[in-house]
Amino acid sequence: MSSTTVLPLEDILPGLEPRLEQLVINERLPGLMVGIVIDQDLAWSQGFGTRDLATGEPADRHTLHRVASITKTLTTTAILQLRDRRLLALDDPLTGHLPEFSQARAVEGSHEQVTLRRLLTHRSGLVTETPLPTWTSSEFPSREQILAALPETEIVLPADHAFKYSNLAFGLLGEVIARISGQSYFEYVQQHILEPLGMTDSVYELTDDTRQSMAIGYSPELFRDETTPAAYVSLGGVAACGGLHSNVADLARWIAFQFRTRPQDGTADAVLAPTTLDEFHQPQYSEPDWSAAQCLGWRSLRVGNNVYHGHGGGIFGFSSQVLFSKQHRIGAIALANLWPYPMIQSVTVQILERLLGNPDPPPLSSPPAVPNTHPITRPCVPGDDDPTSLLAGLYVADPGVPVHIESRGGHLRLVLSPLWPYPLHAGGVLEPTDKALVFRVRGGRGAGELAVFESGEDRSPTRFTLGGFLYRRVMA
Repeated sequence: MSSTTVLPLEDILPGLEPRLEQLVINERLPGLMVGIVIDQDLAWSQGFGTRDLATGEPADRHTLHRVASITKTLTTTAILQLRDRRLLALDDPLTGHLPEFSQARAVEGSHEQVTLRRLLTHRSGLVTETPLPTWTSSEFPSREQILAALPETEIVLPADHAFKYSNLAFGLLGEVIARISGQSYFEYVQQHILEPLGMTDSVYELTDDTRQSMAIGYSPELFRDETTPAAYVSLGGVAACGGLHSNVADLARWIAFQFRTRPQDGTADAVLAPTTLDEFHQPQYSEPDWSAAQCLGWRSLRVGNNVYHGHGGGIFGFSSQVLFSKQHRIGAIALANLWPYPMIQSVTVQILERLLGNPDPPPLSSPPAVPNTHPITRPCVPGDDDPTSLLAGLYVADPGVPVHIESRGGHLRLVLSPLWPYPLHAGGVLEPTDKALVFRVRGGRGAGELAVFESGEDRSPTRFTLGGFLYRRVMA
């Protein structure tokens, strides 16, 4: 165990603040709200840039942002609470609580292996999104629509085969919480987590008053400096995966709770018992090189000798990250009103590393491409009779997620774009199926799912769909 001590804030802030100011300029961020937690206190917070480009008003610790997938850590907490009340077990099959899930298509794996634990750790093999329109729609489908679409929903990898991120998994966990508790998911989290911890600014559904506290979210322009206001899209029936609106003040309370070893006025123990809190942080699966691990809800990350827990989020107009060291009882929060923004995690890593005495921590690079562990059965051989030879090029999904499709060594690969290195679907290999222009993805976030291309009259590809996103071809 490291004996590293935490430096006083006055030792790091003179060097940190100018770097964050310059970061906002260099990264074309409208605004960035940052906080530092030391033990039970929000020890420092500062807004850089603006919460609203039209007014220039800065953000503060109470400015609400959409925090997207950080919501998953609260959903996990609710499941652990219900487990501690003996109303469920983590290794229960999902079908035991949602019998309708037995209608899902098991392309690989089985329904019985889709357990609550595997859903919490992204090891169930479930598709990323419901097959209904999501990221291309003005509103995500309702819970009723999602449940009705279960016969078209696929399990695409065997259980425990690989880490496969799934928003749908947490949407269905929200339904489990509602059915077992007899409350709506929103009511349950409000009553059993947010209120006991004093996270009173945080909400799932905006009102006229809370809208006044919101930052304006923006989308980047890939080929120019401008940003555009992002549409507000409700997550509908999968809100348990990413529907929370929160701020630095409340997220500081959420991080501080992770450090509690005894109840304060009975509130902490009422949320999670100390032993369950330890279980919350316990790695369930580790990467082969031990660089990272998946816990229940949280993701742990190794940087040198330091191990952090955290979760990030990205949703229309907003990027977010919380990161903390349980050993040193310090945490960092970064909220940007721009999405996609690839380096939001690196902001929090830089802060915590500086607090632990690393004066110039290297920025985190984007994840490497996932290797092809499933050989392609039919190589892509260029030729006039093979439409796959025309698929290589640059594709972009709204609101600014680029991916390159490259033909290398006879294989079609999804490759991270240097234009804006946001690794949403980069890192996979496109394996041909028995249908023209339909490919099964091997590796990466889209693993096991179908990429479906469309072509124009001249057979040139125009776009493809994957994991709820529509990618339009920009150039060959």
